[in-house]
Amino acid sequence: MKIGYARCSSDSQEYQLQVDQLKALGCEKIFAEKVSGKSTNNRDQLQACIDYAREGDLVCCTKLDRLARNTIDALKIADALQAKGVGLHLEDLKVDVNSDVGRLVYTTIAAVAEMERKRIAERTREGREVAKAKGTHMGRPVSIDAQKVLQLKSEGLGATAIAKQLKIGRASVYRILDAN
Repeated sequence: MKIGYARCSSDSQEYQLQVDQLKALGCEKIFAEKVSGKSTNNRDQLQACIDYAREGDLVCCTKLDRLARNTIDALKIADALQAKGVGLHLEDLKVDVNSDVGRLVYTTIAAVAEMERKRIAERTREGREVAKAKGTHMGRPVSIDAQKVLQLKSEGLGATAIAKQLKIGRASVYRILDAN
């Protein structure tokens, strides 16, 4: 039986193209999830896919980086499947991961995918540092005017009235009042 695994990194991304490709490869059962590939932790569908696979099955994935972004995890996944007598097909590599040459190619590409993930994280960090140095606000936009909360409190309004007037939560009002 051919079993498919699809993954994208966040809720704003979509894995439907992967699912369609896996169906075209003949996958009868497909596991899909929206979660980071940084590690295999919290990847319930990946674990369910590995658990579901039986001897003689073939697990298919469209690209190695959809399966793992970490060399050690990629090797552990391949080993877990091989120990069960399950094949692993990566459409982008077009190799049998359980063969000697396939394992070499798989390991090399997994290492490259891991390096790419690290470089993306490094560039993102550098970009944040440059933006902060320029005075760019990072994170959620500031939407609560603490001075306005304090002014309304000094005018005698209660927390509920302040929250309604400013269209913010009462907890936010209390947090500002407690801090001052």
